[in-house]
Amino acid sequence: MFPRYRQKTIRAKTGVAVLAAVAVLVAILSLFLLSERNEAKEIVDTFYRYEQAGDFGSSWELFHPLMKTKFPKDVYIQRRAHIFMQDFSAETFEYHLDEVEHLSSWSMSDKQKPFQDVYRIRVIQTFHSVFGVFELHQDVFVAKKNGKWSIVFSYNS
Repeated sequence: MFPRYRQKTIRAKTGVAVLAAVAVLVAILSLFLLSERNEAKEIVDTFYRYEQAGDFGSSWELFHPLMKTKFPKDVYIQRRAHIFMQDFSAETFEYHLDEVEHLSSWSMSDKQKPFQDVYRIRVIQTFHSVFGVFELHQDVFVAKKNGKWSIVFSYNS
């Protein structure tokens, strides 16, 4: 048998090893979630860079398949251009990505089944138009489909 002080040393080393393993696991999980958060934010940023440039066809490509069903590409391009450029008389806009929040479950509408592991990103667009300067605040959601992040808008009441 080991003397008592050897047993205490072995227990202490085992405890330190377990704590170190837990710390490494927490660090890996944090990096994974941070990486996903950054990926979600990047796709929203790319979407609004396209929108800002008036490239509504490229922004439409970043939509989730459910959004593409809701808005066929030609309809989306026409409506977006009409609203921003004709109705608002705004050539472009500035935008700011605000809050980023991870949601374990979220649904696009009451009629759709929930997505798992979604990110909600608050987007603030500032327009300089014939109606003056105004801001549009919208929560944009990012969900994975077949391993690829895509944009979803909310249609919940």
